[in-house]
Amino acid sequence: MCAIVGSFDKDKLKELIELNTYRGNHSYSLSEYNPVTKGITILEKRLGDFNYSRLLDLEEGMYYIAHTQAPTTDAKSTQSIHPSNYFGSLLWHNGIIKNYFVKQMQTKLNSSQDWDTALLNHWINLGYPLDEVDGTFSCLVYDNGLTLFRNEISPMFFDEDWNISSTKFENSRPTPPGKMLVMDFENKVFKNKESFKTKENPYFFGI
Repeated sequence: MCAIVGSFDKDKLKELIELNTYRGNHSYSLSEYNPVTKGITILEKRLGDFNYSRLLDLEEGMYYIAHTQAPTTDAKSTQSIHPSNYFGSLLWHNGIIKNYFVKQMQTKLNSSQDWDTALLNHWINLGYPLDEVDGTFSCLVYDNGLTLFRNEISPMFFDEDWNISSTKFENSRPTPPGKMLVMDFENKVFKNKESFKTKENPYFFGI
């Protein structure tokens, strides 16, 4: 499992990271998104437990994003620490894409990549529909802004203060599945960019 958390508040971010610790601690990343310039900085990608001392280095006024990971595929090196990067488009992913569909994506994308997150990022950027993706996914995307989405199988929760978490927290509610939600910080709303359907629910691992 993996966890995606985000917050404007350093203390809240720490709380959410700790809440999601059970979802995996093989590796982590920490990033800052500037809601004014819409730029993003990856502060750290590292194997091992989350280094909470790095939170002291966070700049005020930024939206902070953390990802903790227990890999569900064979990709377990530093190269598979989220977010994946496809020509500047970043993807944080919680979930797992089925093996047969990973192979289909490799063929369709003409790629030897075996990390499902990187393939999903490539897939989205080439405009292929999420309706076809067979597996579980809850994602945060950076592409000159932040977009949050999940299918019916993977969790993601949010509150009125822009806190997000893969695990339910106090005063949070689930994000609506099947909707790509642009996080419009300026107007303080989530805007539905597009909708999609879950390929298969309930989830089935069989062939």
